[in-house]
Amino acid sequence: MRDVHAAALPPAMGPSIALSVSIAPSRRLRALLFLAALLHAGAACSIVTGVLRVAWPTLLAGCGGVAAVLCAAAAAQPLKMRRIDISKAGALRLTVQQKLLDPGRAVQLLPGSLLWRRLLVLRLGRIDASAAPLTVLVLPDSLGCEAFRALSVAMRAIAGNSSAEDRQKIA
Repeated sequence: MRDVHAAALPPAMGPSIALSVSIAPSRRLRALLFLAALLHAGAACSIVTGVLRVAWPTLLAGCGGVAAVLCAAAAAQPLKMRRIDISKAGALRLTVQQKLLDPGRAVQLLPGSLLWRRLLVLRLGRIDASAAPLTVLVLPDSLGCEAFRALSVAMRAIAGNSSAEDRQKIA
């Protein structure tokens, strides 16, 4: 369910950033979390069995076990699709999987968001600040190539339209 719909404004008004994208959880990130869990569990087992000799073996084995459990729990989280709708004026709406038919809630791009070439870390908060901000991680395998590029360009345009002090906070 990967779709991109872009609409164009008349030439006098400039290019449009309007689009709608469905973001799937990254399969690569999930695989890396499972791999990290296996590596931490292996290191903890090596310390406990004495194959790996370190100072404070009980503490390090415990930390490795806890890290393994946390990585496995993060990787086992239920998959949630998200949809981001951007209007011609740059207004954002975020919809979570269970409510994809719902028009979503109005959000804004917050300072602290990262807009890199191959990674988007979007900090989205409600306009009325009634709830805690939500962080949406977007990797290239979360969308199709064209959709990722369109979302990246749109987010940069939205960040460019924010105030000067907010632009400095958005990398």
